[in-house]
Amino acid sequence: MLKSQEEELSNLLIEYAAGNYTVKGKLSEKQDEVDMIIQGINMLGEELMATNVSKDYFFSIYNAVTDLIIILDNNQNISDINSSVCSLFNIELNEVIGKSIYHIIGDKKSTFSKFERIKDSSINSYTFEAEIDYNNIKIIGLLTSSKIIDRVNNKQGFLIKIKDITQAKKTEQKIIQTIVRTEQNEQKRMADDLHDSLAQEVAMAKLMVTNLEVYGEKNDQNFNKLIQTSKHILDEAITHIREICYNLMPSVLIKGNIEIALSEFVKKLNSQNIIRFHYKSEGNFDNLNSEIEIVIFRIVQEFINNSIKHSKAKNVTIVTKINGDNNFFIELKDDGVGFNLKKLKPNTDGRGINNLKTKVNAFEGEYSLTSKENEGTRLKITFPKIN
Repeated sequence: MLKSQEEELSNLLIEYAAGNYTVKGKLSEKQDEVDMIIQGINMLGEELMATNVSKDYFFSIYNAVTDLIIILDNNQNISDINSSVCSLFNIELNEVIGKSIYHIIGDKKSTFSKFERIKDSSINSYTFEAEIDYNNIKIIGLLTSSKIIDRVNNKQGFLIKIKDITQAKKTEQKIIQTIVRTEQNEQKRMADDLHDSLAQEVAMAKLMVTNLEVYGEKNDQNFNKLIQTSKHILDEAITHIREICYNLMPSVLIKGNIEIALSEFVKKLNSQNIIRFHYKSEGNFDNLNSEIEIVIFRIVQEFINNSIKHSKAKNVTIVTKINGDNNFFIELKDDGVGFNLKKLKPNTDGRGINNLKTKVNAFEGEYSLTSKENEGTRLKITFPKIN
């Protein structure tokens, strides 16, 4: 090998080691074994350059997307994050490398099972919502966890893509609040119309029938029987109208508060001797958010109706509490037959639960519904800062 060829080969290797794959080694006129090596390195340089361009292109996209991207190893430890993660949480890459995904995601208890769902299964990706609170930055994220598979189908880790849906969730909350508010206003209007018009007209009709009784033929048994029957029907109609008005919009909830409304509601229920109802309260319930009060009352109505219809319970307990942070807590439980939550059909049995979830989420509340067969049902709800 000539000295010039040796230098050519040495310089070529130095350039490639520095990542400069555009340099080409010059071939001699002899076309000997050294030239073949140089030519082979030139071909390798073309492949490395193509690979490097693809890699750079990938990383430019990887760091340009606004979604948060986190790369995990097989142990769910962080091996890389994109620029969006660094920018949002104001962190450097080296601060999180090697740490568990729960270091950023938090709340391992609620998300662990969702990550584990694809770990050793045939499912390649799974999407779910989670609250992320890291470095004093809070967002609601739509997480997609996907397996990273190499060309021979070996799992190399996980790719987590997080879409920030915080603003979308706030907009959704405002829409649902508007719907709930509109529904409540309409129910109040209907209750007022029934009370002020139909109830008054029926009461007037009863007065007229009473006058007929006074001025009619007192010795006519058929006439008297007809009068008494008419008065009874009108009394029943007035009672039903009042019940409808109360169900649409309890007047005590407008004049008083949720504590008084629930106390009166439980008192009425106990007078029917169907199930024994127990109500306990703690804290100051004055000046609460009226819209949430109505939502709470509707939830109690729904729970009790289901208990009466389906639970075969002997007791239902309602507990309300206002804590020091002005959070409202309510717990409802019965000692009935319970049910299997997993067996509920979404479009039929689960519709009530979906409505419950929608109303609670609309006002930033949290709820927990648990039920076991032959062990009863328990519902816990917390609404934050409702004063």
